[in-house]
Amino acid sequence: MHGWLNYQVEHHVWPSLSALSYQKAAPRLKEICNRHGVPYVQESVWKRLQKTVDIMVGKTSMIDFPPELERPQDLKAWGGTESAQAQREVLEELQRERDAAVAARAQAEIAASR
Repeated sequence: MHGWLNYQVEHHVWPSLSALSYQKAAPRLKEICNRHGVPYVQESVWKRLQKTVDIMVGKTSMIDFPPELERPQDLKAWGGTESAQAQREVLEELQRERDAAVAARAQAEIAASR
């Protein structure tokens, strides 16, 4: 009913993850972000809903994304900050974990089909 608005980060990191697993994934993602100095913000569904409605009715606008957290390949002016490096490291780690999960799932399917 609430659309899992309080787990948007998990949804975007693991788009194929079942919504029922977002809550289980949250501590893992928070730990990865903390390890690399990347901000992790989680708010209650009610606070997220209020912010969404406020944006929809024009009461407020979305907050600009801090340029120091932008991926270097997406920046118009290349600067390469420490935060960008931390974000790259997080993205690389998440990609490795996703690749490992895909490989494990494929191996399990092969084993099950024998």
